[in-house]
Amino acid sequence: MKDWVKYGEDYEDGRNIDRFVTFINEKCGTSRYAKGQLTSTDGLIAELDSLVKEFVTAGSDEKKALYAKIEEEVGKVTSSTSRYGKIYVKDAKSSLTKGCDYAKNEIQRLERILSKSISPTKADEFTLKKNILSAFA
Repeated sequence: MKDWVKYGEDYEDGRNIDRFVTFINEKCGTSRYAKGQLTSTDGLIAELDSLVKEFVTAGSDEKKALYAKIEEEVGKVTSSTSRYGKIYVKDAKSSLTKGCDYAKNEIQRLERILSKSISPTKADEFTLKKNILSAFA
């Protein structure tokens, strides 16, 4: 266990909510706004985003090879972000089978759901999916 978790850490920054949240995000490895929602970058994995950029602009034969590459890279992810990798693979597969408009349409669907009153857990889940889908849009 890290010492700062066990014994605490001095806080010497500003005394407003944004400063507190920034401090907590840095110490906990989280990515949240002051009101508790996930930020638009939470769930994104830089190594996979670069492959997705290639995937999006590739031709159909190239997409299949890049899909395999995305799967391979996801297999290498061992940190707590490995669950996000599964979403990348699912989105890449859906993009292959459902066409290039899949990501845009799915983002719109998720935004409609997020605009309604849903549980914080579901809101986090859908926000993560939307964030990762944005790499495919």
